[in-house]
Amino acid sequence: MQDNELLVAHYHKTYDLTFSVWESRNQSLLILLAVVGFSTLLTFNVSETQPLLVDIIAKLCGITSDERIAELKKSFPYGIIQSIFIIVVFYLTINLYHKTSFIRRSYKYLGGVESDIRTALNLPTESVSFTREGDFYNNHRTFSSFMTGLSYVLILGVLLCSFLGMRLLNDWHSQDCLILITDGCLALGILYFFIVYAYLSLKK
Repeated sequence: MQDNELLVAHYHKTYDLTFSVWESRNQSLLILLAVVGFSTLLTFNVSETQPLLVDIIAKLCGITSDERIAELKKSFPYGIIQSIFIIVVFYLTINLYHKTSFIRRSYKYLGGVESDIRTALNLPTESVSFTREGDFYNNHRTFSSFMTGLSYVLILGVLLCSFLGMRLLNDWHSQDCLILITDGCLALGILYFFIVYAYLSLKK
């Protein structure tokens, strides 16, 4: 009986850990969407985006002088900031992929632990106890949940392609081969981890 209790306790601890990573993954996705969205506006030189960036940085640094802020808006290195943003997007995309991979692996593991628990408790085959994260979930997935995941993937994909495409186009026009090669490598890495993330998110 004690072994069964340890097995069930292990199952609950694993589920709690997986759920906490799932919540963290959702927050990471929202942060990535926000960063990519702002980066896209900055890269497309949308009106007021660059001054807004300077205003945010000035507030964070405690700069209150109107003259100093006006000077920053004229001399601020927006190109360097855009290169920093692509590095941040690269990191956040990898982070999103790793968390999604951990979640998928954990749920597969939970399904196996549920099978062990049912065997240890001698539960009948038709019992639904300890099938929530495995058989029961797989047999009752809804179309709307799939469409929700697909929507997030499409939104993120469109933003990433827009941001990376315009960023590489700007690098090409600037004729700076070093930055173009660097951003090109980062763009390939971002797209790779995004594709793997999308596959993990949408597969059954």
